[in-house]
Amino acid sequence: MSLLLVVVLLFFSSSCSASSGQYYVSDDCSSVTQSPCNPLSVYAADMSRSNNTIFYFIGTTTINDDVIMTAVTNVTLLGLDQFPSVYCNKSSNSISVHKSTHVTISNLSFSYCAMRIGSSNNITITNSTLDLDLDISEHLNIYNAFDVKVSSSIFTNAYVVITYSDFEVCTNELHNYSLTMTDVTLKDSRLDLYVKQHTSYNVSVIFDHVEYSFGNSFNYARGNILTLFFEGLFHFFITNSSFCGIHGHSFNIQFAETGLSSTHHGTPNSTIVIEDSQFYNMEQGLKINGNRHIHLSETVKYHVIIKSCLIYDNIKEGLFIDGEFLRSTQIDIIDTKLIGNGGNKIIRVANCILDSISLSDVTVANSTSTGLTLLNSFVRVMNNLIFKNNTGIVGGGLAINDSSRLIVSSSANLEFIDNHASYKGGGIYAKAYYSIILNAPNIPLTLINSSAGLVGGDLYGYYRSNVHYYKFNLTKPHISSTSDAENICFCDPHTNKCLANYGYRPIIYPGQALKFNVVLLGFNYSKSQTPTDGTVKILNNTSSLLYQTYIPNTCSLIQYTPKLNQTGYESYLKLAYSTSLSMTTSINFNFAVNECPIGFRIDKSQGFCTCSQSVSRENVTCDITSLNIAHNGLLWIGTYHTSTPFNANATNPNACIINEDCLLYCSPNPVTFKLNDTDTQCVDNRGHRMCGSCTEGYSLLMGSNKCGHCHDNYTMIAWIALFAVMGVLLVVLLIALNLTVSVGTLNGLLFYANIIKLYEPVFSRKGALPVLSQVISWINLDFGFEICFYNGMDSYAKQWLQFAFPLYLWIIIIIIIQLSKRYGKISRLMGSHAVPVLSTLFLLSYTKLVRTIVIVLHKREVTVHCTNESVRSVSLWYEDPNIEYTKGKHAGLFGFALLVSVVFVIPYTLFLLLNHFYERYYSNFKVFRKFYSRFKPIIDAYSGPMKDEYRFWPGLLLVARIPVLLSVTLVDSFIQSKHFLLFILLTVLVIVLSLSHCFGGVYKKRMNNVLEAWFLFMLCTMVGLSVALNEDGELPHMKCCDASIKKLFKKQDKEDDCPLLETTESHLTVDQQIREIVPSSTDVRLSKPRESVVDLF
Repeated sequence: MSLLLVVVLLFFSSSCSASSGQYYVSDDCSSVTQSPCNPLSVYAADMSRSNNTIFYFIGTTTINDDVIMTAVTNVTLLGLDQFPSVYCNKSSNSISVHKSTHVTISNLSFSYCAMRIGSSNNITITNSTLDLDLDISEHLNIYNAFDVKVSSSIFTNAYVVITYSDFEVCTNELHNYSLTMTDVTLKDSRLDLYVKQHTSYNVSVIFDHVEYSFGNSFNYARGNILTLFFEGLFHFFITNSSFCGIHGHSFNIQFAETGLSSTHHGTPNSTIVIEDSQFYNMEQGLKINGNRHIHLSETVKYHVIIKSCLIYDNIKEGLFIDGEFLRSTQIDIIDTKLIGNGGNKIIRVANCILDSISLSDVTVANSTSTGLTLLNSFVRVMNNLIFKNNTGIVGGGLAINDSSRLIVSSSANLEFIDNHASYKGGGIYAKAYYSIILNAPNIPLTLINSSAGLVGGDLYGYYRSNVHYYKFNLTKPHISSTSDAENICFCDPHTNKCLANYGYRPIIYPGQALKFNVVLLGFNYSKSQTPTDGTVKILNNTSSLLYQTYIPNTCSLIQYTPKLNQTGYESYLKLAYSTSLSMTTSINFNFAVNECPIGFRIDKSQGFCTCSQSVSRENVTCDITSLNIAHNGLLWIGTYHTSTPFNANATNPNACIINEDCLLYCSPNPVTFKLNDTDTQCVDNRGHRMCGSCTEGYSLLMGSNKCGHCHDNYTMIAWIALFAVMGVLLVVLLIALNLTVSVGTLNGLLFYANIIKLYEPVFSRKGALPVLSQVISWINLDFGFEICFYNGMDSYAKQWLQFAFPLYLWIIIIIIIQLSKRYGKISRLMGSHAVPVLSTLFLLSYTKLVRTIVIVLHKREVTVHCTNESVRSVSLWYEDPNIEYTKGKHAGLFGFALLVSVVFVIPYTLFLLLNHFYERYYSNFKVFRKFYSRFKPIIDAYSGPMKDEYRFWPGLLLVARIPVLLSVTLVDSFIQSKHFLLFILLTVLVIVLSLSHCFGGVYKKRMNNVLEAWFLFMLCTMVGLSVALNEDGELPHMKCCDASIKKLFKKQDKEDDCPLLETTESHLTVDQQIREIVPSSTDVRLSKPRESVVDLF
């Protein structure tokens, strides 16, 4: 019997050895002196029966399969020596504890092992480390494990998920459980805590000395570093902890509800206390929000206390509270500092409890995007609230936006120091004057050194009103403050003050802008009106919005262009502004609409004035806003009656407009002008109708068609005396030197000089010798230099003077001839030279007189567009379009030109050309013989050097001048007509040379034939050179050489170098053409004067 008992005891001893005792675990048991010692795989198969067991880990232990402990009690995994390590071969290997109690893990270092603890009690992890693989979805998963303690442990690259949920079986008894983490460090890790057991039981969570830190190696690059989901009954305490992250991280406390709660009695409270902790270097430091899908149930009241914390250096918000889905939640922030964050925001906390968020002894400093922003939130200030050195756009320190309220308790103290807003509200920005509610009188408010870029340096939006029973006690009486606009008025831009009686009623044209100066007025803290900024709306008489614009806090100009297709009526607009009370304040603005001004017509499709039909043409634009008309040049647009002054905004229905090409004195460049100032289209001090005369203060010069200043009105007497003496000297010179046509040498010379003078703009070289130019001018009876004859001289007077000087010379020689007949001494002194001299003067005068006659008779037909009649054509004098053709004073000049033509030019030409025919066929007629005998001495003077059969040659040379003279006189542009003019001249020269060659010489003396042929050949040579020469009068292959020589001797600027060969040809005015070719003695005094196209003398 005793033997049987011993056997039974041995059996029970062997059977219980696996469920209790001490075991040693190591991969290398040969080095372990204790026993029993086995690898963990030996024990793993029967771990679920290891109650009351201690496993001692020595050295390194490798786990090749999962270790599962189910329904065990009093099991301890303890590392001996210095941190024995447990290494999992596969990332899927894990250590699981399920439905167990009193399980302890101590002094172990786990690598790449996941741990799962579920439905267990009294779980302790102490003095251990977890260094895990980032690829595992959950590294440490604690599910409904109660009374869990984690202490003195380090988690690296870990994802910790702790979840509390409802029991499977409901109970009426409220149990209390705990989760404690003390001296825990999480490196590059993440922790999610889900408390969603509703009211099944109470969970007390304590984080004491928990430290979170993150580096760039953290796999969870963005998201919440620690997320707390609360849906039930709990008490959560965080103390003496720190949380640090990188970009994209935040510490998130989220309240949510996804299921039904268990039966409970009363309304329990849940509390979160965060004390003596730090949140820094994250995207959002501390974030509190509700579930975005389901509102919180009111079965549990939540209370969050943030006390003695430091939240600093977070990228966006340091503190972010979103209360949109929070109900029955109280948040108290006490003795907390918000330093150096991007900003801090409390949004959508506007429930029935006005003080659901309270601030006490809170300091907000060094924020870069407004210290604290309230959006649709109610916040109570219980004690000190200090803002220092914050910056923002709207609101530097505090911004109270939308329907937010800042409720200030009697014990509160507000300080705003050194805050700045780039726009408005440096210290405080309040959306409305009722955004701040005072619960007691004389609450201290300190506003020092705050500023704003535009308005409200200290305070914006808040002011005292009748709804405020109390006021602040300002420590600084004078503050910079204003509010949103409460009033609008017309103002004086110089004084920035409102105008009491604004009687200005503008008159506009369709398309012109209405202009008015207005200022918006808000209230400062004392409710005095001060300028502010805002948006002004323009409404029509039906209050429909037409236009809106922003204006700053000054008297600002507003411009609005109404679209109108009717004229001749009055209307008004409303200038309105929506106040902070959503009311509209407006003032009326009356204006009148007139018909479009001269040169414009209304475009009904667009509702504004455009170019009228008389002005409209290609490249012409009209701007009704400025009343300007613009075109590309070489065009003249203006009224027919330019002498009648009028305003550019005149609406004279009888106005007539000229719209013609203008190649003479009109600018070749784009011009912009008004119809009452058409002189802008002209150049070289020209103006009036089609730039035909000099502008005010300028006079037409003798010797050219340039306009210049006359400095002395008495110089005319000196010039008359000089010209009188010069006339006498010329006659005396001709007599003394026998320089007459009777010699036969002057015919070719005079023909050459006449052609050269006429064609100077076409083929004369730049820089021609002044002496040669003067001699040619004198041969053509021109002065050769520019003078101002008298102040106010115009083209009309000049043409009379052109007639006067040749006639004066004739009178001198006629007087001499008559004196010779009467006085013998004079007759002996003159000899036989008197009549040849007269003949010579006739020939010298011929070209000048013919050209003057052509100028006088030259007519231009201009189309005139009048508004009250059909289009008509008028005749104007080409030389000066300000003078009507054959009307007024031009009629006398016209008649005199015809008289000179009939009396002198035509007979003179016919006599010289047909004298041989007259003598042969009409000499037998007594009447003709008596008449012809009077002129025969003059005819003989011309034909004497000729052979008898060629006595018509002087007359032929006269006729040859006529086509050349007409072509040069009547062209509009020498540059555009250059080849045509050269062709005409070359044709004439070829004909004359051919005839001279066919006749075998027309002069008796061979020398005269040679001399004349030489002059004609020189003209042909110049025609050929003009075709080959470039615009500067130089042969192309000589330009580089010439430029190099000039540069060598420093006579030209760098612009004369060879690359200038590529200069493009542009249109030049006549005077510019002359100036480039023929230098003038007055060049240094006049600014770019021009020679007339019809008078080069």
